[in-house]
Amino acid sequence: MTRVKLVGSLLVLLFVAAKPAAAQLCTGNPSFVYAPYQASIGAMFSNGVRGIEAGAAAGGKTLFGGAGLLVLNFTDIDVRTAGVFGQIGAELAADRDNKIMICPAVRVDVLAGPDVGPVDNSSIALQGGGSIGMVVSDSGDMQVVPFFGLAVVHTRLSSTFGGDEATFTDNGGHADLGVGFIFNHKTGITPSVSIPFSTGGSDATFMIKFAFNFGK
Repeated sequence: MTRVKLVGSLLVLLFVAAKPAAAQLCTGNPSFVYAPYQASIGAMFSNGVRGIEAGAAAGGKTLFGGAGLLVLNFTDIDVRTAGVFGQIGAELAADRDNKIMICPAVRVDVLAGPDVGPVDNSSIALQGGGSIGMVVSDSGDMQVVPFFGLAVVHTRLSSTFGGDEATFTDNGGHADLGVGFIFNHKTGITPSVSIPFSTGGSDATFMIKFAFNFGK
């Protein structure tokens, strides 16, 4: 594999890693209004990429933040890498009944590696955007919350090869569609799809997330 192909593949991998900042109703997840702490685990699938992330978050009626771990397996180039992510955001009601929620949010992902042969890599993705969610059904025991989001993403890859260091950057974005199924206001299952734009070589990414809120 040429170095150019490897660099291009890793830029796509990093873009796939930069998923929407998610922790509230506006992204189909349980709200912190009922319990201020959240643990979550999610799996993502794209063309040639498989990943898993685990996170923890905390918030109140408006502000929320969180961090977690991310592991990606990029099957096209037979490499695996791991990293961390952090996010902050706010949830704002767009109506008096708190049925429509809007969330501006930012997220940063940092990956160490993968080191492939003589090539050492490190990378970072910074994204900012927002999402809107609407509670279309609320039976008390179960809420159904479809959502839509948009975000722009700046990716940066540092690569060292044979003593020479080079930096590669890319800019793009993604649109996110999904629906959250929330049980007893504290447990959520959220399938979603992330569709990239202005980023060559990226395919849609499918994700399923499980979240549980706790605490008083």
